[in-house]
Amino acid sequence: MKSHRPLIPFILYLFVIGAINSFIVSYFPLYFQNKGLTTSEIGRFLAIGTFFGLLGQPIWGFISDKYKTVKKVLITVIIGSLLGMVWIFQTSSLVWIFVAGSFFYLFYNTLFPLSENLSKRMADQEGISFGVLRSWPAIGFAVLTLGSGFFFAKMGIGYLWLPMILLGMIALILAFRLKDAKTGTKKVDYRDMGKFFKNPTLLLFFLVLSFISLAHRMNDSFVSLHLLEIGGNEMLVGWLWFIAVLSEAVAFFTSAWWFRRPERPIHYIIIAGFLYLIRWFLIAFIDDPILLLAVQVFHGFCYAIFFMGAIEYLYKLLPKELQATGHMVFVLIVFGITGIIGSYAGGYIFDAFGGPTLYFIMTILTLIGIIGLLLFNGLGKEKVKVVE
Repeated sequence: MKSHRPLIPFILYLFVIGAINSFIVSYFPLYFQNKGLTTSEIGRFLAIGTFFGLLGQPIWGFISDKYKTVKKVLITVIIGSLLGMVWIFQTSSLVWIFVAGSFFYLFYNTLFPLSENLSKRMADQEGISFGVLRSWPAIGFAVLTLGSGFFFAKMGIGYLWLPMILLGMIALILAFRLKDAKTGTKKVDYRDMGKFFKNPTLLLFFLVLSFISLAHRMNDSFVSLHLLEIGGNEMLVGWLWFIAVLSEAVAFFTSAWWFRRPERPIHYIIIAGFLYLIRWFLIAFIDDPILLLAVQVFHGFCYAIFFMGAIEYLYKLLPKELQATGHMVFVLIVFGITGIIGSYAGGYIFDAFGGPTLYFIMTILTLIGIIGLLLFNGLGKEKVKVVE
């Protein structure tokens, strides 16, 4: 039987970056609210940061493919992210918070998709489920979210810098112990990047996914604030994300069991769309923090099914030497651009009309995405080979 012991440093690394992401997603909005920023200003911060993250993602992905290394690029973006963290926590001016945040996201927004790309390659190389590897960032997210809820309830959200910088340093140490997975042998040219933006089938696929991911990204940015709006506190924010990401970890870890028909990945994405639809519709009418926590169980199964289906579809279309670039373009369009729109529009809607209206709009966006996927599937687009 093949030993997977060499994967242990990688699993620890995935756990730590998931833990870091728990603070970014769960507590960044609360930290800046504590510093006096309005919901709209927080939305602009997240949107501007996401924009600069978009600039970096395809470039870092292309560098990774061109020089056939994920490890060295990961080390670079971790160092940049650490410098950005220190800068953010040292400044209080709104303008400089935006500038420091832009620098931080230029590096940080590449960390997760590149790590996912390495996970996919390692899973294929070692003959294990990609979902099992992908579950470890979710486990790290869940564990640290719960623990940090107790920490911030006692110490205050102003101490966010302490665990974030500490975990960033641990991630950097672990990154030096990683091994690169095998890549394709074909030489990569910068003109190859254009293939992702010229093929109408792939762009249509990204477009219909974006309606669903737009609602998902709005939730990421504002669910913590919505919980506070309906009477929750920082402790319940920790539980909110713990429940959500624990369900995500379970869903990814068991994906080898339920992801049985990867040859038809569009079907999985459609199922995820309906689960998202139910989730947003329920939250729009919930005014009890405990009920909102209960609905968070939906998160893992919504996201894991959506993500596994989308990645399986994408990687079937791409040669190995372009998979890092393709993964970055996927994240850029499906999660990056929607993150900008979701942060700006979501912040405005939340400020002007409140959380229930925001979630009702998210329900409509998801319904549009489901209809688009049904039409995409009906046209047989899922069978088209996009990149040669």
